[in-house]
Amino acid sequence: MHNASFPFHCFAAGGNHTALITQQSRRLFMTGSNKDAESLLAKPSQVFRSHELILGSGPPPQLAHNESPTRWRSVACGWAFTIAVTEPEPRARQRIYAWGSGAFGELGLGPGTTKSGPRAVPITGGVFDFEEGSDNSFEIVKVAAGLRHVLALVKERQPSTDKEPAARTFLVGWGSNRQGQLGQLVRNRVKGSTNDAELVPFTEKELRGKITEPTQIQLFNEGATIVDMACGQNHSLVLFSDGTVYSSGLDKYGQLGPSTVDQEVSGSASERPRDFRLGFERVVGLPYVNSISCGWNHNAAMDGRAETLAAQGGSIIYMWGRSNHGQLGNGVPYHVVNSTTSSITSGIVCLRIFDSGEQEGTSGEAKQSAEIVSYSCGSEHTLATTSAGECFAWGWNEHGNCGAGAEDHGHEKPKDVPEPRRVVFYSKDVDSPRPGWVQGGYGSSWVFT
Repeated sequence: MHNASFPFHCFAAGGNHTALITQQSRRLFMTGSNKDAESLLAKPSQVFRSHELILGSGPPPQLAHNESPTRWRSVACGWAFTIAVTEPEPRARQRIYAWGSGAFGELGLGPGTTKSGPRAVPITGGVFDFEEGSDNSFEIVKVAAGLRHVLALVKERQPSTDKEPAARTFLVGWGSNRQGQLGQLVRNRVKGSTNDAELVPFTEKELRGKITEPTQIQLFNEGATIVDMACGQNHSLVLFSDGTVYSSGLDKYGQLGPSTVDQEVSGSASERPRDFRLGFERVVGLPYVNSISCGWNHNAAMDGRAETLAAQGGSIIYMWGRSNHGQLGNGVPYHVVNSTTSSITSGIVCLRIFDSGEQEGTSGEAKQSAEIVSYSCGSEHTLATTSAGECFAWGWNEHGNCGAGAEDHGHEKPKDVPEPRRVVFYSKDVDSPRPGWVQGGYGSSWVFT
């Protein structure tokens, strides 16, 4: 979800459950499956109506109202778990909670806990292990979740004067790292320390397993701060303030994009490159972008600055990774210039959308592409809305997640949508198109108009 008029403070769609934080009051609402307590109900039942989560001082399920309702900052949903972070308050320490089920360490509660039961459990281990009452020097900005892994963006407290440099940012991760989706991890010599001088790298054997507690991730991009991150099924992306994107994890379908790492194949099978990478490297050839989104095995990125839109004649979404369902939308190959000034294919495609639904290159006349105000990668499909108020979807459509139903009144299963197709809304409430917002879930789509 990437637009200036976001209707919620935070929104997350998981395996079979959904969470949102309201814009002003920062209240947390959830809906969907509760089989593993991922929606935090007292009983494991299917939820068809949203309910509010309010932490109480009493016994589980901690849903009783109290005098000071919790204000939430960020929420992320994985396959069968939820991670949520509270707002730091003057008289209340910032907390991060986990609930649901996770056999790969995705709850972040240590090696002995794979189920939360019907309660929100504070995460207090690893990097977040500090003594009660102490004034920790950092705060959690946001969290993101993949199928079975979690990333948390953390920043040091703001400097006391304008003369001091910008606050340092770093990533913390936990959960499955079998494909390198958490990257290179470092442990702390000193309890609670995030000082680079106190960090010791993990061995590869330690890395490729379950990381059951919040652990700092090693990232190098001198002079830039982390502004966002996104999680796929088994890979992750990180966006920096200088407009560069870094990737780590499974690369079986090219979801990491081109990198500086030498990928030449040698004659020996044992020396051939692996289909994953343990460590974040820059996505080479990608131009400046200021937003990113991950599907299970595909990605999207865009530069939404006004000056860029004017210079390139509308919005361009850069996409790469798997496209077995058409989730890349049949974009035009993006070319970069190498050291010999020859044009080479980067593995990234450029996708333009037109308010008529027509893709670039399908007619003889040159057209200005639409301004995209919001876009999002679902598990294996992609969504976008334009400034004219039109919504487009493409990719996997087995469950109607692209808004295109079965033909012949249900006698045929919905077909995949290989290129951007305008979604038609048959609701009396959507009588006049206006710029909106989209979010892709694991097999669902959310549109706000």
